[in-house]
Amino acid sequence: MPEIKNKTFREKLLGWGAKVLLALLILSFGVWGIGDYVAPQQDDEAVATVGKSKITLASFRSEVQFQVSRLQAVLGDNFTAQKAKAMGVTENVLNSLIQRKIFAEGAKEMGLLINDDLVSREIRDDDRFKSPSGTFDRLRFNETIQRAGLSEDSYILLYKRQLLQNQFLSGINIGQAVPRPLLESMYKYRNEKRSMNFIKIEHSSIRKIAKATVEGLRRFHENNARQFTAPEFRAITLVQLQTKDIVDEIKVSDIEIKESYDDRIDEFKTPETRKIQQILVSDKTKSDEIYKKIIAGGKFEIVAKDLANLDPQTLELGTLTRSQLPIKELTDTAFKILENTISSPVKSPLGWHILRVSKITLAKQKMLFEVKAELKKSIATEKAVDALYNLSNNFEDELGSGSTIEEAAKRLNFTIRKISAVNAKGFNMANKKIQGLNPAILQVAFSTEQDQDSALTDFGDSGYFILHVNEIRAPVLRPFKKIRSDIESAWRLNQQAIAAEKKVQSLTNRLKQATTLAGIAKELNVKMQTSSEFLRTGAGLKIQLPGELISALFKAKGKDVVSAATDNASFIAQIQTINPANLDTNKKGLAALKQQLQENITNDLSIQFANALRKKLGVTINSATVDSAF
Repeated sequence: MPEIKNKTFREKLLGWGAKVLLALLILSFGVWGIGDYVAPQQDDEAVATVGKSKITLASFRSEVQFQVSRLQAVLGDNFTAQKAKAMGVTENVLNSLIQRKIFAEGAKEMGLLINDDLVSREIRDDDRFKSPSGTFDRLRFNETIQRAGLSEDSYILLYKRQLLQNQFLSGINIGQAVPRPLLESMYKYRNEKRSMNFIKIEHSSIRKIAKATVEGLRRFHENNARQFTAPEFRAITLVQLQTKDIVDEIKVSDIEIKESYDDRIDEFKTPETRKIQQILVSDKTKSDEIYKKIIAGGKFEIVAKDLANLDPQTLELGTLTRSQLPIKELTDTAFKILENTISSPVKSPLGWHILRVSKITLAKQKMLFEVKAELKKSIATEKAVDALYNLSNNFEDELGSGSTIEEAAKRLNFTIRKISAVNAKGFNMANKKIQGLNPAILQVAFSTEQDQDSALTDFGDSGYFILHVNEIRAPVLRPFKKIRSDIESAWRLNQQAIAAEKKVQSLTNRLKQATTLAGIAKELNVKMQTSSEFLRTGAGLKIQLPGELISALFKAKGKDVVSAATDNASFIAQIQTINPANLDTNKKGLAALKQQLQENITNDLSIQFANALRKKLGVTINSATVDSAF
């Protein structure tokens, strides 16, 4: 039976899908940004000046707010302009505005213009605004730009500015050729394959390690302080408002269950299926011959092999419903004949078919009593969403009146959970995982200041949570006496790694002489392994090997010996095979690389061009105004 689906909090309360769609639309249209159009240009303080043209504080703020709104659709409403500034978003916006202004000034100097007729033609040819018949659809155009938060005038100005940039940069974007020697060299470099013979030395196999002294352990503890430092811990008070806590209290009537069953009846129907085989040949004479042979007592699979040279696996169409068999002639026949019978030859656009139905599973429908419990739970969950939404509003009202989260939770009978210490990974001070902590809770807990409440946060379809950070314990070096055994274990692993490194160096020197890798493997009582062929990226390897070993092997020549180590093992390797890339065997891959190099060259030239224009026009940034904007 299909799964009974419930609406999530975001579907029901936040319209998450609509937000993401809107963000994508804005992203596709916001090539130039909207700051210059959504808010009128104001003659206020400039955040930057390009030549004689300035970027106003108003346009900068408007563009940043636009980007923040777009990111809120993905990161949530708690994403603010201040957070955007901390993440470097505002800096990127300013750079984008400067680059935009640079190109606009450059186009102006060249006397480039975009007339309205060209803009109109381009918009009418845009597939996003076409009806299914392929013609421009004014209604679709209006709806699309409105969802992006743009007026027709502002969108046309954006479009015109983009066309102007395309025209201005056309000399760079069009006609840049990738030098054939560069293309071939890059292709050969990227697609050369090698394999290796190698041995693996487990560090744990090295037993002869001198016993550590107390002084040595103390030095190791101090010199590796980061390894023995306890992470930051936080003590929090957590209140969760969850549907699961109230769903059992929700009453659902039999009438509601029956109505839901009737509305969703198609979910509980399973259509008839038939397991179908076919013999397909191109002419009727052959199909008639095969049909007669089977009717005379021949086995379906044997006759198919003898007369049509068809293997058993090619006869299987599978277990299908009517809708899954797209050819009407076959559907009508396959769903008419009886089980374990064959059809007379049937003509279709593909040829002549003889069908056999080996199994029929009749259509079924789940009765109300069979799905009643699931329907009841589904309805109760939906009602719980509504109820919890109302409770969350009541909770916020309590907080707004000055109550602490504990006081508000007690009045509304919510469970209060006190966690004395948790780190950013959700472990307590005994290094045990604390159960029931959603990753979103940890993220909020470690982004909230001490003695502060977080915002009431929605986390998916589970409900809401709010927390208070009671205490922050900074990272601290754990005392030597308390973790001496851990220090000894870490020291021993370190000594084994050092010993392994020395051993590998000694073996490598021997391999440069007459000793073979196979001989070393036998001496160490380990297996010499041969890898599959692989690229420089490691693609093609069937086992995990250190990236350092792979890089070293591709730098090696002949019988050079290379080595690398992980935390637990060391590897010694030599080249087994070198398979140079063949330019003639992968035309598609060569074309893809050419396209990539073309784009890289174009981007590099565009950056150099922009830098040259920047130097010519002169760019001044008012850092104080930028910093004070948010």
